[in-house]
Amino acid sequence: MATTIEQPEKTKAEPQLLGLLAEFDDPHALIEASKKVRDAGYSKWDTHTPFPLHGIDEAMGIKWTILPWIVACCGLMGGTIAVSMQYWMNAVDYPFLISGKPLFSIPASIPITFELSVLLAAFGAFLGMLGLNQLPKLYNPMFKSQAFRRVTNDRFFISMDAKDAKFSEIDTGEFLNSLNPLQVEEFWSDVESPKLPRPLILALSFVGVLLIMPPALVAYKRSTTTNTPRIHIIQDMDFQPYLKTQNTTNIFADGREVRPRIEGTIPRGQYKDDNIPFYYGLKELPEDQDVIAIALQDEAKPADGKVEAPKPADTPPADPSATTATDDKLADLPWVTEFPMPVTEKMMARGKERYSIYCSACHGLGGEGDGLVSLRAMELQQGTWVRPASYHTENVRNLPVGRLFHTISNGVRKMPGYAAQIPPEDRWAIVLYLRALQKSHQIDAKDLRQEEVEKLRTTK
Repeated sequence: MATTIEQPEKTKAEPQLLGLLAEFDDPHALIEASKKVRDAGYSKWDTHTPFPLHGIDEAMGIKWTILPWIVACCGLMGGTIAVSMQYWMNAVDYPFLISGKPLFSIPASIPITFELSVLLAAFGAFLGMLGLNQLPKLYNPMFKSQAFRRVTNDRFFISMDAKDAKFSEIDTGEFLNSLNPLQVEEFWSDVESPKLPRPLILALSFVGVLLIMPPALVAYKRSTTTNTPRIHIIQDMDFQPYLKTQNTTNIFADGREVRPRIEGTIPRGQYKDDNIPFYYGLKELPEDQDVIAIALQDEAKPADGKVEAPKPADTPPADPSATTATDDKLADLPWVTEFPMPVTEKMMARGKERYSIYCSACHGLGGEGDGLVSLRAMELQQGTWVRPASYHTENVRNLPVGRLFHTISNGVRKMPGYAAQIPPEDRWAIVLYLRALQKSHQIDAKDLRQEEVEKLRTTK
């Protein structure tokens, strides 16, 4: 005879007492009651008020929170990350010399360091506050109390947690009743976890799908190619009219994109007195007006005012040291051979600094014509670039200082004039540093002092 085994019925979980809730109708009564609870030695309890209540922190004996320390640690971590990141990127991983500036500088790193410190400190304050308050907490068993619903209106409550080591259902209840509350009630745990309403589940699912769509679209666009241009809602400066350096243009009649100075005008603050050697590098201005025009105008401008068309890419670059008719005319001018200003160590240091900013990009740090811009242009082989002449060739070394000053001021071949950017004092300082570079390539061991020779021999 077959027998059946009866399945035991699934027993429901018994509700557990979570704590006691005392109701007050006056904020002063709540403060007095809080002081007594504090003095009684309870540690896990809280107060609930419809508005911020002054003095409640002291009445409850609340200690200082560790949130300021969390914020400080996050801020210091953000600053450390920012400085380390900038040092690694600029000085280690991809060092790039820009106008002689240091590869890593604290003042230049302050903005990013400040921003990242503030950002992580804000994250620490926000997330730390949520964590310390155990938020977000969308449900609490006290919400089932009908009386507790008035906590946002005109009632004040003290909740005693059953997890407190001193909590006792009977003793704690009697203690709360001794505080003269309106009533004391128990709150219990839920037997079954409440289920989310079906409409809420559908709404959350729809929101989740919408949140997934933007990153999915970005991933799709990044992994595919298209022939259509990007959509620019905000134009910014993506479509501004501009001209590339050292190219021709049909906007102006002379074909030049860089506009020369207007004849007969003087830039504000750059009035020139009668000190001809200082401002022009000449002992005196010649009487021939045509020669004066050649001496004072841009050497790169042709005599007829027209600009030559770019050379084909397969045309070999011109010899930068080759002389032209303009060079021959300039050679006959009375250039100064001595500096028209006192030569000092400060002037030499200034010349080195200005040279690193304005000249080294094309001419190189050693004056060999191997700057980063020149190397890149020669690598592209577009046929429109003329490599800068080395300062150490014989014809450049023999040029008087006045002629070098004139070249920096007015330019030569592809090099533009820097008179509008560099004041005369700095141009002479650059010339002084050029002379130092040239002499550095002509040093003979015989000219060194004996102790310097010994130092060089012993240096590995």
